[in-house]
Amino acid sequence: MQTVCTLMGTSTERKMRSHVSRKLQKLPIYHDGLPLTQFDDILVSEGFSELEGAIYCGRDGQSHVQVGSKTWFTFTWHKMESGRYEVVAYVC
Repeated sequence: MQTVCTLMGTSTERKMRSHVSRKLQKLPIYHDGLPLTQFDDILVSEGFSELEGAIYCGRDGQSHVQVGSKTWFTFTWHKMESGRYEVVAYVC
């Protein structure tokens, strides 16, 4: 699957990353589960690829996935004693 951003220049992809970053900053940090659907919605709305299907397990973890020709999506999680997840996500 070819994303829209692979057809655009570096400055356009940089602007797209900026839009994704602003949307990610608006997400809450604490979740009842991993907000993978929300991540996909944000990435796709700005022309990037969805996250690859994967099994994210463990109390603590990190994922680093290429979603554009020069863009990587990274998120980390920590499952707290309450059962909720602390999640931090960004693009670079």
